[in-house]
Amino acid sequence: MHYFSASCIIPVTGEPLYNSVLAVAANGSIEGVYDADETDIPGNEIQHFEGVLCPGFVNTHCHLELSWAKGLIPAGAGLDSFVRELEKYKKSVAWGKRLNSVAVTAFEMAQSGSVATADISNSNDTVSFKGKSKQYFHTFVEVFGSNPAYADIVFDKALRLKAEFMAVSQPGSVSIVPHATYSVSDRLFSKIAQAGKNELISIHHQESADENDFFLNGSGPIADRRAGFNPGIEVYKGTGKRPLESIAGYFDAEQRILFVHNTVTETQDIDFAESYFKQAFWCICPNANLYIENALPDIRLFRSKGCRITLGTDSLASNRQISILEEIRTIQDHFPEIPLAELIRWGTLNGAEFIGMEHKLGSFTKDKKPGIVLIENVDIPTLKLTSKSNSRLIIPAGE
Repeated sequence: MHYFSASCIIPVTGEPLYNSVLAVAANGSIEGVYDADETDIPGNEIQHFEGVLCPGFVNTHCHLELSWAKGLIPAGAGLDSFVRELEKYKKSVAWGKRLNSVAVTAFEMAQSGSVATADISNSNDTVSFKGKSKQYFHTFVEVFGSNPAYADIVFDKALRLKAEFMAVSQPGSVSIVPHATYSVSDRLFSKIAQAGKNELISIHHQESADENDFFLNGSGPIADRRAGFNPGIEVYKGTGKRPLESIAGYFDAEQRILFVHNTVTETQDIDFAESYFKQAFWCICPNANLYIENALPDIRLFRSKGCRITLGTDSLASNRQISILEEIRTIQDHFPEIPLAELIRWGTLNGAEFIGMEHKLGSFTKDKKPGIVLIENVDIPTLKLTSKSNSRLIIPAGE
């Protein structure tokens, strides 16, 4: 048995603890959290840390395969420019560089405290790494295609890619999902939904106001991009509805679904989603939102609505690092009223619940094996991160 104490322990399922000892079995299983004044554990057996101890982080939105793009795309140019720039670079990067960047980034993710990641894949660039990694990955094989004439070809390719990931992954940890509300034809949406009725769904949602314009009246940069990528395709006239109202009917209302980004999401969008989907989760990727659009979601609105919020990092194409702590710091800087313990819950237990790993990860609950993260250089009296705060994994998540 190992015993740890710290300036503060955040167990996630309870209030922050300031005079406690965390007991952990040799296999990483949580034995319990005890009041230091009431335990008979010898002091010389307790390893003390200056800082905060919390469970390992769960990143619910990452594009690990895009790690090669770090620093290539200018910040602040908007989503339309970002997409076009990314497409321009994609085919010019050598396979070896892509694979090496995956390994380097995944190592940095783990070092900073991530023990599980919901990762978007458009290619097999991460198959080999995931097959060898001790980290938990849920892979979302992402498809897009606005032209219904190619729906069968696109979906068949996705099925083959899914099979590659399933061969190296835990059962139930690979799903085929749509890229975004606007980038998938009706026929392709139907095929995705029919094949994945019991699977997790992740979808990019309202990353910019262009998405609303596209659905309401068929106008704007998304419509222009759609026409440019699909010469001769029928002009899209919109649905006259908001994005989620336009596509929700393809999916089972009982499915666990993650809406990613939500930068311009408003009350009516949340109300619709929460009333239609019984297991809706909302992923916030603040650093990517600022990098691409220089904007943030209305997080106060999501909190007031009692939404289940999770945290993601997006990719190094749209972020300067892949670290859940950095996402938490950014939210704290812009929304200082949100307690650190709540932000850590978003980055741990809420994420674990979305990927179906709450029985193992996300909190210091007896018999879980969530991993242990040390957050250093925290202002303990206020329980706030500082500009010098950093995180590191000191105990990995157990098998």
